[in-house]
Amino acid sequence: MMGGGCGAIPVLVLLADASMLNRLAFVFYILLFGLVSLEAVPIFREAKVEPKAAEAEEPGDVGSVLDILREVMPGRGKEPNMAFRHLMAVKFWHGAYGASIGSTLFYYVTYNLRLGGWERMQVIVGGGLIAGVTEVSLNLIYMRMFSAGDGRQDMSGKTDRHLLRFVVFCRLCNAVATFFIIGWADASILMVFLWAFTTRLGLASFSFWRVSAQCWLVDEDCIFGAVPGRRRQGVIFGALAMTQNFAGAIFSSMTFLGLGLAGLETVNCEAQCKHLSNTLVDSSGVVKECIETCFLGVIEQQPDSLRWYVRAVIGMWAPLCELLIAFHAWKFPIKGARLRRLYAGICQSRGEEISLKPQDSGTPHTGRSKIVLSVEAAKSNGGRVQRTKSDGNGLLWRLAHTTAMVDSWPGAKSLSVFFDVNEAGPRDKVTSSGVGISEGDEVPQEDPHDEKGSVWAEVVPATRVSL
Repeated sequence: MMGGGCGAIPVLVLLADASMLNRLAFVFYILLFGLVSLEAVPIFREAKVEPKAAEAEEPGDVGSVLDILREVMPGRGKEPNMAFRHLMAVKFWHGAYGASIGSTLFYYVTYNLRLGGWERMQVIVGGGLIAGVTEVSLNLIYMRMFSAGDGRQDMSGKTDRHLLRFVVFCRLCNAVATFFIIGWADASILMVFLWAFTTRLGLASFSFWRVSAQCWLVDEDCIFGAVPGRRRQGVIFGALAMTQNFAGAIFSSMTFLGLGLAGLETVNCEAQCKHLSNTLVDSSGVVKECIETCFLGVIEQQPDSLRWYVRAVIGMWAPLCELLIAFHAWKFPIKGARLRRLYAGICQSRGEEISLKPQDSGTPHTGRSKIVLSVEAAKSNGGRVQRTKSDGNGLLWRLAHTTAMVDSWPGAKSLSVFFDVNEAGPRDKVTSSGVGISEGDEVPQEDPHDEKGSVWAEVVPATRVSL
């Protein structure tokens, strides 16, 4: 955002006053930023050099952007990669949202607020300062909210769920606020400043989820993809960037085309006032006043259809794009148990172990329904505990049958299988003398105060399938 703001300053100033002095000043301004950007060249060179060992371990061709598009599109008897599809849809509509607002915001301030020259520049710069201060302040808060702690230690997935729900809620609120402030309320400078504040409230947090989702997508493709170990993050990021730029180019062109269809009328005021510079010796003030008067006349002669079109693009079309972004972000499938599985795979690939504290553990997935396949323990009439007759292979068959049944149900679903201990009879256990306890043998009652431990220390787990 800071780069975009620094790049917009020359445009705004030259639109207000395109004198030769200002043009020369911005030549040195651009040169200064170009010299600063050269600091990144050694970093790019260092990142471009890959170790030979990593090249030797590369498992095959990484493919191209077209391969990513083939994975997204259905057909050829293969299920499409829904994670790719939803994230590319997020990038597509995000590009459409940015291009639509960026192409018409200047026309909103000019023709809806009827401002020109330095007044227009002051409003745009003031709104940009409000948006910039708001986003920087919120980013400092969100960094503490969403970047604290190791996400791999959060086995309950509470942090990730909170992040997703929060960003979706913010985008929905921003869509509603944009509709009422720009599309419904009367145009005024105060409303522009209010919208500059509320739009950053709704968009600042989304970058945290978007960057995380892209990294999850790359890691899952590397660890659990069709070719495990294949590193094609460059191709994936390139496909996502291409999708956003493609949408931005398409909708930016369509927006400008709509301006002409809505009745935009333009006049070259400098050409109309050029004759004054030929007749007067000292004509700088007269020509400038003539140009300002001509431009204000151009603003007033625009039809109402143009003003309604600009309001509709920002106040109606842009909120619709936000609703689509929120929908695809919510449907992004790498979450819940699937994300926990990805974290475990990353730790395994790095040779790391997750050390959990008792308070850190939790249920990785909670469903609306639950199927329990349990191996329970029964008590005999004599008060002795006897393990229920059960077959391990039978339990596995029941588990496979249940998961196959759930998988055949229509619609999207998330399924996790986890084992609860301390809910069933004792396992086959070898005592210190080497005597084993098998199925059907009676287990003697032990003193509950015995510090050596009970035969219930090791138990047969009950299996629960949560949907």
